[in-house]
Amino acid sequence: MFKNFICLEGIDGSGKSTQIASLESLLKSRGLEVLKIREPGGTEISEAVRQILLNPAHKGKMSDITELLLYNAARAQLLHEVIKPALEKGIAVLADRFAHSTLAYQGYGRGLNIDIIKNLLHVTCADFFPKTFILDIPVSLSRERQQKDKSRGKADRIEQEDNIFFERVRKGYQEIAKENPETCILLDATRPPEDIFKLLVSHLDG
Repeated sequence: MFKNFICLEGIDGSGKSTQIASLESLLKSRGLEVLKIREPGGTEISEAVRQILLNPAHKGKMSDITELLLYNAARAQLLHEVIKPALEKGIAVLADRFAHSTLAYQGYGRGLNIDIIKNLLHVTCADFFPKTFILDIPVSLSRERQQKDKSRGKADRIEQEDNIFFERVRKGYQEIAKENPETCILLDATRPPEDIFKLLVSHLDG
């Protein structure tokens, strides 16, 4: 795990973007150069894979295994081209999703074999795993926040999944936090954003 590699995880509407923006400001105020990334994406190749993965036209056509491998292909390219070089230069990397998303969505959400996914993530990421904060909210609140967000466009292929799928994903994130207490922190994202940020910073500085 790299000290300057920090990831925010959680289902949509959990407040990842808000916390990443606050973290970016804090780290810059401490004199660090900061790079923000999102998954899937971040490179020309990874963005092309993102378009394939999230295209609503592919709903019902893409196999779960294809989805799993494409996410990791995009991640491998992002690590090779962006994350590793940045960390080696001492740049702080803030990630909107990373490897634990694959465990939550493709493992718990899709029901694919967890051990196989963990092995695949080891091949993809090696030792490049971030300190991860999982923002936990009920699926009903996630939907409510998404509906109120005027900046959101048409739901992508993943966003179009039903609530039962996202309940499995949420429970998956909770299990991931339990299994990885040293690297994953579960935060109650129903709390005010400023309270969440204080907790997040306390864990980083602790």
